[in-house]
Amino acid sequence: MGRYRPVAGAHAVDEAVVGVRLFEAVDDRLYQAAIEKASELADRVNLPGRVQLDPMSLLVGRQVVSPGFTEMTMHPGMLFQRVNPDGSMAEELTIERMAVTYRTRSYRRWKDVQGYIADILIPIVSCLSCEESGRLAVIELRCLDKFTASKADFPALNELIRPECDLVPSHLLGRAEYLHAHSGWFDDVGEAGRSLINLNIDVTDDRSSGIQASILQVFSRQSARPGTFFGHEGSLPELVSQVFEDLHAQDKAALARLLTDEMQAEINLAGSSGLGKH
Repeated sequence: MGRYRPVAGAHAVDEAVVGVRLFEAVDDRLYQAAIEKASELADRVNLPGRVQLDPMSLLVGRQVVSPGFTEMTMHPGMLFQRVNPDGSMAEELTIERMAVTYRTRSYRRWKDVQGYIADILIPIVSCLSCEESGRLAVIELRCLDKFTASKADFPALNELIRPECDLVPSHLLGRAEYLHAHSGWFDDVGEAGRSLINLNIDVTDDRSSGIQASILQVFSRQSARPGTFFGHEGSLPELVSQVFEDLHAQDKAALARLLTDEMQAEINLAGSSGLGKH
């Protein structure tokens, strides 16, 4: 029987995204101020590419922050990016009138993402929202973890996902085939808002690397209305930083609930908390 291996040495994260959405689109003045701030920061972190995005291009592939309780209205945006020599995306920052997202495929550790949040995301969100945390509608973390295996061996899913996991239908766990499994639900639903959890597992054939198992994890806090963000208080930088730390803890808990003990050890997943039983 074959086995899966993480796509990266000490972790399995192929892509990480952090994003914030506002309740309403801002006016030209605030949008231009946010673009100017983004241009300044993009130069500092080596994002030389500049692409003007129309609403359709955002809707088709680049819009990543869940709408939450807001209307899904698309506006033109600006993309700042760095690409690899082969043309693939390395890092990108997207500014819209209602949202800011930062996406990286150069993940090494959570501390680096904390740096993106503090040094890039928060300053631009602060500019876009006039530092008013009550304007924030959604704060979201997305991670895509990937694992590969030999096509000749094609491991069963229970070589990656723990056999007693209740997030995947039991009849799929013993399968050594291509598959898709989705789990999604809302937690903490109340007058202040809700939390969204989405987990998607795909097993496909990647011609360059053999069998590929991908786990997309989406965690977000969605405030019900403008005012106080989902019951949180404090300055916008403190609030955004704390919510992302909470989402990261949930992400670790989800992986601990999903992955076998052997795979958790292989990707150095230390401990878990915050997502029910595991």
